Amino acid sequence: MLKTNTLRAKFLLSFVVISLAYIVISSFFILKIVNSANNRMAKASFVRWASDFETMTEPNFIYFNYMNLKAQAEEILKGNDLDFIVLFDAEGKEIFFKGPDWIRGDLEPYRADGNERVLEAAFRARPYFLVNLPVKVAGADSVWGRILFGHSNEENEAILAGLRLYIIVISGVLLVVFIAVIVVINRKLTEPIQLLKNGLEKISFGDFSHRIQIHSNDEFSFLGNQFNEMAEKIEGMLTEIEATHRDLEKQVTSRTRELNESNQKLQVAMQELRDTQRHIIQSEKQKSLTAIVSGFAHEINNPLTGILGYVDLISIREDASPYIREKLNSIQKQAVRIKNIIDQLNQLNPDMEQVKMELSLSNLLDKLVKVITSRPENGEYAVVKNNFQDDVIIQGNHFALWQVFEGIVENAIEAMRENNIRDGRVVIDLKHSMDRGQAIVEISDNGGGFKNLDKAFDPFYTTKNRTQKKGIGLTIAYNIIQEHQGNIVIRNNEAKGATVSVYLKITAKKPKNQTHAEE
Repeated sequence: MLKTNTLRAKFLLSFVVISLAYIVISSFFILKIVNSANNRMAKASFVRWASDFETMTEPNFIYFNYMNLKAQAEEILKGNDLDFIVLFDAEGKEIFFKGPDWIRGDLEPYRADGNERVLEAAFRARPYFLVNLPVKVAGADSVWGRILFGHSNEENEAILAGLRLYIIVISGVLLVVFIAVIVVINRKLTEPIQLLKNGLEKISFGDFSHRIQIHSNDEFSFLGNQFNEMAEKIEGMLTEIEATHRDLEKQVTSRTRELNESNQKLQVAMQELRDTQRHIIQSEKQKSLTAIVSGFAHEINNPLTGILGYVDLISIREDASPYIREKLNSIQKQAVRIKNIIDQLNQLNPDMEQVKMELSLSNLLDKLVKVITSRPENGEYAVVKNNFQDDVIIQGNHFALWQVFEGIVENAIEAMRENNIRDGRVVIDLKHSMDRGQAIVEISDNGGGFKNLDKAFDPFYTTKNRTQKKGIGLTIAYNIIQEHQGNIVIRNNEAKGATVSVYLKITAKKPKNQTHAEE
């Protein structure tokens, strides 16, 4: 179905309308000209015929030979049933009528008309030509009579009707031929335009490889070539843009990767710097605090020794009453407690050397887990071992390292007990560093974590009951690990607990014969 909004449809419709208007107008004017010419010719022929009859009948009018007039009229009208002749004398009386009887009553308006001219009339829807001729003698103005002629124009109308039909048929044929020719011309003219339109649509949809093929040597061929050149240039530009875009994407990706790597390195460096700064601050603070605490412990230890000696002397006297002995016993217990605290404070001294020897860290941790889990108060908490199958050998003091790891695990269990943690869990992982030069012991729990990580290693800082804990366990652990040339790091984990990581240097295994020789 042809769309009415296309150029082809508009062009075809315009040509059809113009052709139809031309055929209708030309047919109208041709029919009008033919009709007018035919009427003029019929009128002229009728006038000549009437004049000839007048000339023939003039003598009979002059001599009043009406018999001859009647005979002549009948002779003239022979075979023409629709024509008529009426003869009037000089006084206007009817002498003779020859014609159809049904027309006689309709001639009254034309009897008194004495003007010599051709009239067009219609009797019972039939066209007629009428002429009223006076009969005069040559060279005189006397009128001897008049002749009223009536000639039917049906034959002429039949000829005109046939001519109209012929013209209509010819016009229809010409219209069909014109439409066919217009369709062919329209197709020839609009096909290149349609090709250009289709090409532009494909270009607009991104098909820049489309090319137009116009096999002609006219303006459309020029437009098609220009279109192909434009499409080729656009395709080339897009290819270059895509290549540039890919290069830019690669550069951006590479640069982004480099920036991310640099950022990660910077973050690692900043974290290492913060860890180093925190470690230095912690070490210096630890040294200062331990030096002060050790000095106080030494100063307190001397008078405490005297107090204990005097208590022993008084208690061995026989005259001492039971009340005094009871009070002396209480004093001795508190003094011994002070002495034990001072002994623990002496362990804060970083210069205190410990006897070290090769030991299996996995064996030490395995025994520690067995001891801790065997205690009745720890039965409701799970202690999980990971990667204990590797035999990791370090150089260290067995008793000191046992004290460190036992204190860390016990602190985790105690935190879960105080926070009423159900499904309490302590996980001990034994790992290697990336260079496999250090052993890493990670002890994690879900007991709530540390509230203040910066003060975790400060002496006497604790969040627990002062009557139960003195708050020097992590401080002693820190000094022991430092004395072993290692490190200890504390952080809160995602399980809403704490993770304590202990780093110790791994010692290479020696052959058994060398070990025996050294022993």
